Amino acid sequence: MWYNMMYMAQGIPRDKEKVIGALEPYFKQGCSVNKACGYAGIAQSTVQTWIDADDDLRLKVTAWRNEPNTLARTNWIAKMAEGDFQASEKWLSKKEKDEFSDRNELTGADGEKLKITFDQSLTGE
Repeated sequence: MWYNMMYMAQGIPRDKEKVIGALEPYFKQGCSVNKACGYAGIAQSTVQTWIDADDDLRLKVTAWRNEPNTLARTNWIAKMAEGDFQASEKWLSKKEKDEFSDRNELTGADGEKLKITFDQSLTGE
């Protein structure tokens, strides 16, 4: 069953289970409440109120929204297990930043802070 904002906004009674059911596919794509409601054509305010007031629903929506992250992590780990060097390198650059990230730091001699001086002749003083 499809609901749209017009129905939600006009004060017609809402079937919470049907509305959440209509949003579930969008949540499982990682969409925020705002985006899921926008894609489904459902007013966000009531849905957000339901989520804020219901711990079980909040946990369910959070779990649905995390599904793409879990899948991506599983795929990444599988690639590393297959010996994919690039996947391993990327993982290390994200998870072991202190040792493996590609970063450039600007420091003074022996890692000291940079000393910045200004040439006042350029400012006219």
